[in-house]
Amino acid sequence: MICASASFAGNDICNKVAVQYLPVPEILTIRGIFASIFAFALVCAVHGARTLPTITNRYVVIRSIIESLVGPVLITAYFFLPVATVTSIMQFGPFVGMIVGVWLFREQVGWRRWLAAIAAFCGVMLIIKPGGAGFQPVAFIVLIATLLTVLRDMQSRKIGASAPPFVVSLATSLVGIVIALILAPLMRPFAIGPWGEWVWPAAYPLAVTIASSAFLVSAHAFAFLAFRSGDMAVVSPFRYFNLLFAVIGGIFVFAEWPDRISILGMLLVVTAGIYLLHRERTRAKKPAAT
Repeated sequence: MICASASFAGNDICNKVAVQYLPVPEILTIRGIFASIFAFALVCAVHGARTLPTITNRYVVIRSIIESLVGPVLITAYFFLPVATVTSIMQFGPFVGMIVGVWLFREQVGWRRWLAAIAAFCGVMLIIKPGGAGFQPVAFIVLIATLLTVLRDMQSRKIGASAPPFVVSLATSLVGIVIALILAPLMRPFAIGPWGEWVWPAAYPLAVTIASSAFLVSAHAFAFLAFRSGDMAVVSPFRYFNLLFAVIGGIFVFAEWPDRISILGMLLVVTAGIYLLHRERTRAKKPAAT
């Protein structure tokens, strides 16, 4: 899972570099093409070509559409915000999932988990700093990406064993290309900086974008191997290494040094997230013991 976290951070850093040179839909298209090639090779090597028809599974398609909407939001945010800031806000995802569970499925949540959710929300506010001198309103769109990841995970549960993981990755890559081509003309009238006209990519941003696709596919591969071979309650906390790698990458690649308030917010989000995973594991043990 540490390798998966490093790969996700590598993908984020490459996207932040690429968006300084290329518009968002062009990055998504190039990344989608090469990610599709890598994912197709992995499907054939790991699962066999006979599993390719499962790409038409209804839940695979729905999940791919939702996942493909996350990319444009995050890459747009990378144009304005440090990598560590975006990654930190995304760590709020488990708490959004908890709230959605209470709202849609009437799940019971104890006071300890509510306190953890409040602490994580306070951490996110410390990172975003609404009203502060360095406040960027675009930080709030990352919360939209967080909600989309929760909806994506809900669809992932419905897929179950009906489609192999790398087939799902292939479907996501292909749908991502379609979504990028659809959004390109729709977003142009808004004149948002990173959604400008397409340009012929120079060697450097093209190489960085291709690298991001390799990082993305390898991240999914490492995460799949981690959860397949280990206890989820043990493996899951290691995903917070993504934030560590994002901070390190932001410092060395972009000279983005988080201030003390942001570091405090990151620590709150990570600590609350690990505690939430601990409470989930404790609750799961009780029915088994009974």
